[in-house]
Amino acid sequence: MKSIPISDLRQRVAEVIQDVQTADEPTVVLQRSRKAAYIVSPERYERDQAELSALRRLVFLGEVREAEAEYLVGEAPRFDDLERLLDDLRG
Repeated sequence: MKSIPISDLRQRVAEVIQDVQTADEPTVVLQRSRKAAYIVSPERYERDQAELSALRRLVFLGEVREAEAEYLVGEAPRFDDLERLLDDLRG
């Protein structure tokens, strides 16, 4: 992954953006030698967001299936008291 100090970015912003779009590789912007931001192409950002959304959905569906399986074999906890359920969820 490429990196660029923020002072250089100020002078070369058009070039850096062109680079990001051409290479489809993010560039990290450094401020005082620490990561301050990432510059990514719109296509890369949208692709990454779609992938993240799909992965979250898979995790969620897996948890739902696991809960359904527990319920079917009678291992799911019962909560007759809503306040107790909320307390348990809060930890």
